[in-house]
Amino acid sequence: MLYKRGEIWWVKYKAKGQQIRQSTGTTSKREAQVVERELRGQTARAIHAGRTGKPVVRLYSEAMEKWLESGAPKSMLSHARITNDYMSDIPLHLCVPAAHLMKSNMLQNDLSVQTINRRLSVVRRILNMAYKEWDWLSEPLGTKIKLFSEKGMEREFYLSREEVDQLIGAVKSDEARKVILLAAYTGLRRGELLSLQPSNWQQPYIILSNKTKGKKPRTIPVIEGFWPYVSLPFQITAQQLREQFEAAREAIGRPDIRFHDMRHTYASWLAKNPKIPLTMLRDLLGHSSVAVTSKYSHLRGDTMDIITETLGQTKH
Repeated sequence: MLYKRGEIWWVKYKAKGQQIRQSTGTTSKREAQVVERELRGQTARAIHAGRTGKPVVRLYSEAMEKWLESGAPKSMLSHARITNDYMSDIPLHLCVPAAHLMKSNMLQNDLSVQTINRRLSVVRRILNMAYKEWDWLSEPLGTKIKLFSEKGMEREFYLSREEVDQLIGAVKSDEARKVILLAAYTGLRRGELLSLQPSNWQQPYIILSNKTKGKKPRTIPVIEGFWPYVSLPFQITAQQLREQFEAAREAIGRPDIRFHDMRHTYASWLAKNPKIPLTMLRDLLGHSSVAVTSKYSHLRGDTMDIITETLGQTKH
């Protein structure tokens, strides 16, 4: 049965002669009923497994900590911290409505669909693990977290040279400044830059002879003015670089800029020059095929002029 202590609903029931009393952690009777079902389920599973004792109401913050200890992907850590700010004290059984409320708040704050989806994916993954691996939930609540469709919303964001200069000027760390500048002028990914060793620098080229994401060796030229910045390996961690980058973008009032936009920016600068074949751009970026690189082809506006000029020279 459910009963109230102050504003909080509690549950009371018997299991194999043992009286169970447990706070549901909520002032909503409907939510308390969900928690009650979960607690009874936990108790039944414990009895079936030969265990005794009071079932526990697990909070989102506990599940987050366990997930982080299990080796959560580094790419999701920033989004994970944000979800914990919203939901740390929420019982796992109530995380679905809490996630929907978080989604609404993020929409009202004009966050992009892609960002909201990344954060909802964290919640979904944690709930899935709580059900499948930790036995903290009796039903797969993660399946109830619905993401927005991103079809046709692929984000390709390009900065001008002036915008890159403005961003670089706001970076406080010399080492971070080197990495961000080279990202914009080489198209290398953050992980590729941070893993560079002295053997990768064969002036004036950065040589990635190992297997890259595109499965091919790459040779990337560095303009002469930036040669002094290729001091390898870079003395900065991924976390320090992230903090420096985020502080710089906030300082210039551009929280929408991502580190990966440096790579898109590099590609956009080269794609605008019709004299640079897409096959060369493909090799510089380490893409697996020209089909991947072709997403930048719409930037090649001068190409149409060259075609009409060429056809105009035809004698008939």
